[in-house]
Amino acid sequence: MKSTDFKGGRLPAAVVLVLAALCAGGAARAAGAGDAVMVTGPAGPMTRAEVEAMVRDLVPAAEQPRFWADQDAIAGFARSLYAQRLLAADAQKAGLDATPEGQAYLRQLRERALSELLLRERERAAVPGDQVLESYARSDYKAKPERFRQPEQVRVRHILLAVAPDGGNDAAVKARAEKLLAELRGGADFAALARQLSADKGSAARGGDLGQFGRGKMVPEFDQAAFALRKPGELAGPVKTKFGYHVIELLEYTPAALRPFEQVLPELREEVRAKVMSAERKALWSAAQERVQVDEAVVKAISAEQPPIPLPKKP
Repeated sequence: MKSTDFKGGRLPAAVVLVLAALCAGGAARAAGAGDAVMVTGPAGPMTRAEVEAMVRDLVPAAEQPRFWADQDAIAGFARSLYAQRLLAADAQKAGLDATPEGQAYLRQLRERALSELLLRERERAAVPGDQVLESYARSDYKAKPERFRQPEQVRVRHILLAVAPDGGNDAAVKARAEKLLAELRGGADFAALARQLSADKGSAARGGDLGQFGRGKMVPEFDQAAFALRKPGELAGPVKTKFGYHVIELLEYTPAALRPFEQVLPELREEVRAKVMSAERKALWSAAQERVQVDEAVVKAISAEQPPIPLPKKP
C-alpha cells in the first residue's frame, strides 16, 4: 500500500483518502465551532481540531509526544492532510466518485472505516471499571513478582583523566589521578574539579554526575568499582579503563527490591486494559468471519486464470 510521508511517520494512503473525504464533508461544521484555523487553501479552512484528531488516529500513541514537539513534523502532517482534501475535492469535481469503480472503492473504504469505528466502540465498552482493573492488576503482580524486581542501582560522579593513545603518559596520568584522589579526600570540591579537569565533557558539565544506572551499563572495571561502594560520599580510584583513569564518588546506592504495587499499578492497569481490548477485538473479528461463506468454485476459477509462475533459474 502506498503511503503519504510526513516527518516522523507515514500515513496509509487508503486510510487518508477516507479520512480526507470525511474531513472535507465536516470542514464547515468544525470551522463554525470557533476552533483555530490551522491550514487554508482552495478547499476551505482546516482547523487545529481536525489535524489533532487525525494525529490521534494515525500517529502511534508512544510517538505522539515526540511528534508534537517537532514543528516540521506537525506542519508536514497538516500539509499532507490538506493535500488529500484538495485531491478529494478535485476527484469529486471530475465526477470520479460517481463512476462504478469510484463507488465500489469508496464503499470498501467506508466499510473499513465503519468497521474500525465499531471495533473501537466495542473495545471501550468491554473495559471494566477501575476497581476490576485493579483486581486483575493485583493478580498479575502476585503471579509474576519477578517482573517487578528492581535491580540494585548506583548514582555516581567521576573525573576522567585521559591517557594518550600510545600509553606513553600512563604513569604520569595515574600519578595525577592519585593526587586528585588525595585532594578530594581532603575536602576538595568534586563538582568543581570535574568541570575543570574531566576529559568526559558530557558529565563534566554536570559536575561529573553520570546519573543512576544498573550493573552492566558501564565498562567492567568502572562497573565493578562503582558497585563496590555503599555509602554516599565514598570514593574509589584511580580506576583504569580503556578511556583512562577515573576517580569515582558514590552519590546514591539503591539496593535490589520489589517495586511496590502502588508504584506499578498505573502500568499494570494499562496492560490489563490493552489485553481486554485486544481480546474483544479478536472475538468480534472471529465472530464476523464465522458468518462469512466464500464460494470455493470462484476462488478456483480466479486461481486457474492466472499465468503460470516461472520457475527460478538454476545457478
